[in-house]
Amino acid sequence: MNKVVSLIKDHELPEIIRQVVGNAPKNRKVAAFIACLAALCAMCPRVRLKYFFDSRLSALLLQVLIEGAQSSGKSFAADIEGLIMNDTLKARDKAMRRLEQEYRDKKKRRKANEKLEEEPETTIRVVPPTISKTVLTKRADMYERVFGDTLTFWMFAEELAQVTDAGKNGYSNLRTIMRTAYDLGSEFGIDFASDNSYSAIVDINICSMFCATPSAIDDYFDKKAIEGGNITRTILCRLDESIGEDGAIFTPYTPEQKAHIDRMLKRLMDETYDADGGLMPTIQLDTAWLDKTVCQWVRAKGKEASLSGNRALDVFRKRSSVSAFRVAALCQYLYELEAEENKIDHVWSIRSGVALSPEVIQKRVKQIYLFMADYILDGMMERWGKRFEELNTKRENENRPGPRNILYDQLSDTFNREQLRAVLEQQGKATPVKVFLSQWKKLRVIEEVEKDVFRKLKVKS
Repeated sequence: MNKVVSLIKDHELPEIIRQVVGNAPKNRKVAAFIACLAALCAMCPRVRLKYFFDSRLSALLLQVLIEGAQSSGKSFAADIEGLIMNDTLKARDKAMRRLEQEYRDKKKRRKANEKLEEEPETTIRVVPPTISKTVLTKRADMYERVFGDTLTFWMFAEELAQVTDAGKNGYSNLRTIMRTAYDLGSEFGIDFASDNSYSAIVDINICSMFCATPSAIDDYFDKKAIEGGNITRTILCRLDESIGEDGAIFTPYTPEQKAHIDRMLKRLMDETYDADGGLMPTIQLDTAWLDKTVCQWVRAKGKEASLSGNRALDVFRKRSSVSAFRVAALCQYLYELEAEENKIDHVWSIRSGVALSPEVIQKRVKQIYLFMADYILDGMMERWGKRFEELNTKRENENRPGPRNILYDQLSDTFNREQLRAVLEQQGKATPVKVFLSQWKKLRVIEEVEKDVFRKLKVKS
């Protein structure tokens, strides 16, 4: 388990990801792979999976961070996001948002006491990172009202700074929501008395990808985010470039490649919505065969944490495995869909150049899991491991009970007021001297032998 696991070859990756990574330059292949993941997970909201260490079902929910210095070429992530989203979720949302705008326009133009039809029930999937908690809750509740089930939001930002800036306003601070949005079934609720607001308890699920400079990540993932668990829910992809290195250039997609991508994206949309615009049934993905590998990796890292005494490693390993498992499950799902497409269209199968038997799929998915588990864990340890250890140590020291120095025992058998006052000051106690003396006299543990001089009395057991 300690050997270095590499990502599988470009042509062995699932459809869509294969085309993207295949056109990426050598120093951007892993980054291109990771940039595909969260967006594709958002495209698969009906998939359910069972993670070995969880008691309830999971969904394909990922939060990705692309970290790079200024002018490091992070824009490739926006290109990949547009490739996947522009003609799918964004195109669907465009029609929905037009309905909302038309209703708002009618509302502005209406005459006094004129009644309007009911507000349109829209199901928006792509939301900006500056969205308020109220609007996000309303949109999530609309899924339940229209479909009777939950769907996945997609959130993307080329600059994480806009997320941080929006978070300075309490109504747009999504840090808590981003934690619950990582797990299917973790609910978030708001309850207002005002008729102009919106109240609901909803299951908000979000897949996200944010691009950021190192300083922007430092600002967003502050002390609360590190200790609260935001960092452990992310997949961090750091773009390391040598000084003087040329920018990474991606090869344009050929018409044939674009056709492959478009066909698979359409299939993903068809797996989400039926012909009438309703939701397709959920899909229970069989991942039980991967449980043994997951257990071995998690326990091996747990042993390493125990031997090293590294608390960060012990904490980070758990969600590193969860995110890696979801990546592996996504790839398994894409492979299985591709295998179905191959049976439907033999010509398409020949052009794709792959034979996807269950054994081949499992072998590739296992390698993807092991690669991603190590990659995610190493990224978190390198970026936040030291800081997490410092904060954890500080918190433990602050919460550790102090020494039980009994004030009475610190005094000599005979003492005066000034000696008692000195001991009180040394121990940082603000209670007046006369209070202690009065209490001790009532307890009959001291007696006054002369003015302001006292003697301890033996206490009968």
